[in-house]
Amino acid sequence: MITEKGQLPVGLEFAGKCHRDYEIRGQKLKDSIDALEDERARKNDAYFGVCLLAKQIVKLGEIPCDAITPELLGELYDEDVRELSQAKERLAKKLAAFRGEDDGV
Repeated sequence: MITEKGQLPVGLEFAGKCHRDYEIRGQKLKDSIDALEDERARKNDAYFGVCLLAKQIVKLGEIPCDAITPELLGELYDEDVRELSQAKERLAKKLAAFRGEDDGV
C-alpha cells in the first residue's frame, strides 16, 4: 500500500494526549460508497470530504482507527487540515509515479 506520512503542525487532542504523527493512503471506491451511507455526506460536500479523509487516515498518533471519525476530524485546526491536503497531493504524485506517469499530476 502506498502511503504518505507526516506530522500535523498543531495536532489533535484525544484521550488527554496530543496526536501529531499521521499516515494516509489513497482514496478507494469503497471510501466513497461508505461515506455516501451518511445522510449528512449526501447533502454536504464539505462533510463528504471529511468522511473520505477519515477513511484515508491509516494512523493518527495513537488514536485507534475506529475512533478516527468525521466528528473527531472536525476538531482539527486549519493548519492541520492544510497539512493533510498537502499530504494528499504528495500521495497523488507517488501514485502517478507508481503508475509510470510523468509529472502530470
